[in-house]
Amino acid sequence: MSDPLLSVRGLRGGYGLTEVLQGVDLAVEAGRVSALVGRNGVGKTTTMRAITGNIEPTAGTVTFDGEDITAVGPEGTARLGIGFVPEERRVFPGLTVRENIRMGALGAEGTGPGVEDVLDTFENLREREHSHASVLSGGEQQMLAIARALVGDPDLLLLDEPTEGLAPYVVRRIESVIEDLDMAVLLVEQNVQVALDVADHAYVMDRGRVVHEGPAADVRDDEETLGRYLGVGDGGER
Repeated sequence: MSDPLLSVRGLRGGYGLTEVLQGVDLAVEAGRVSALVGRNGVGKTTTMRAITGNIEPTAGTVTFDGEDITAVGPEGTARLGIGFVPEERRVFPGLTVRENIRMGALGAEGTGPGVEDVLDTFENLREREHSHASVLSGGEQQMLAIARALVGDPDLLLLDEPTEGLAPYVVRRIESVIEDLDMAVLLVEQNVQVALDVADHAYVMDRGRVVHEGPAADVRDDEETLGRYLGVGDGGER
């Protein structure tokens, strides 16, 4: 087996004196989707922020495409080919849909999808390309955030809670987009069913560390793990 595109080993870190991550280990293979799931507050988003350099790890390593990027900040990780769609989406409300997407292409080498390509992928954005982001629905803003990341031509896309608070039909659309992506994806998702349906591999996180991993289909069928760490299965909701 070839080396993973992203490798995280023994990652520790947090905020101030609070150490959230207690030695996280995970990997993402090129062209495959890995899901990081767990209850609220176990460190999933902190893991994303440490990988992208938005917080500085106190220990451990992050390796991307064979290069140690542990100490590389967010601008550096973006230049190396890591796209990040945060939970807050962070679209530019005063810019139009088209202008928001063009912002994502700044600094890109031009070999990936262009503005027209992503507008064709997200038909509802094409219909509203001249509307300001501030008037879009939550689902439209989420798709805009993903579209903006895609024109940056990343080799690895990090998605933090992309379906949170969205209507079921929008969730299905985002699932379809993720499944069609021809790139490595690390997905943090509170909706366990969505995460395990779209992922190839899954990591279960609890109290700042990965406590279980395996093919997503196997994790989906593991009622003991789902019930113990995710509160689903054995009569619980997925």
